[in-house]
Amino acid sequence: MSISKITGRLACMKVCPICGSKFTKEYIEVNKWKIKTCLDCRILYTVIQNKKTQVVESFYSGEYIAGYTSRELELKDRFWQHLSRIEKYKQGGRLLDIGCSLGFFLQVVEQKSQYSWKIEGIEPNTQLASYAKKGINGHVSRGTISKIPFNKNTFDCITCFDVLEHDFNLQKNLLEVRRVLKKGGIFVVQAPNYKSFMAFLTGKKWDWWAPPDHVLHFSFDYLVRYLRQNGFEIQEKFTYERPKDFLLNVRGAIGKNYPVKALFYLSIPFLLILEWVSWFLNKGALSFIIAKKRNKL
Repeated sequence: MSISKITGRLACMKVCPICGSKFTKEYIEVNKWKIKTCLDCRILYTVIQNKKTQVVESFYSGEYIAGYTSRELELKDRFWQHLSRIEKYKQGGRLLDIGCSLGFFLQVVEQKSQYSWKIEGIEPNTQLASYAKKGINGHVSRGTISKIPFNKNTFDCITCFDVLEHDFNLQKNLLEVRRVLKKGGIFVVQAPNYKSFMAFLTGKKWDWWAPPDHVLHFSFDYLVRYLRQNGFEIQEKFTYERPKDFLLNVRGAIGKNYPVKALFYLSIPFLLILEWVSWFLNKGALSFIIAKKRNKL
């Protein structure tokens, strides 16, 4: 089934938004939002009865900005680690950060890289885009992954941190990324992994279900496979999460059961060992993938 036909039928969600299959079943319900699994392609998706119920711009404003800026040093340290991995495959060139938020990754590239990068960012949220513009010399414009405002074969590297899960049109979005990537350019993806150890322990209370903001839910294996099927060659892949996020999410899922909370605190060293092991089994809560554009789909 064509992407256009699938998109036209999303409002009633009678078919899988990725493959168009009618064979779906409920996987979990989170905060009254149903999340279904497709029995054919195995994607998970949030059931949205009305597209207008998806998260509006006001969600990513005041409180979000305050929370994000409070973690600036931590986030920039993580982005520096990501950039170090990226630069094993590309040493400078033109770089686009899709969904650049407050621009912290672009700041890291501009301020810390030893290579020459020409940086660009696109961000659909007006407030976030304005904030990002103030922190870098590069250009930030309003835009989304579904319609990247650049010519084909423009970028050597495109980064996409926690973006793919926000839009049903996964294949269309990947084709758009391929369009603006140069031959041999790299695409860097981070997205939540619902088959993670953290998600297993916390169930419905896993923080990164996040419906209706997150409309697609990937496993690590699914995301790797889908990128390969849509014109990308995997260069590096792993899963991880910040141990603090792991422990906070597990503790929050326990609720106010004080005996269980006491057991949780006693079990922290053991939980951290299991978390570390889970990364090697691709069960971390975040999938991180560096992929190269193939010449042909």
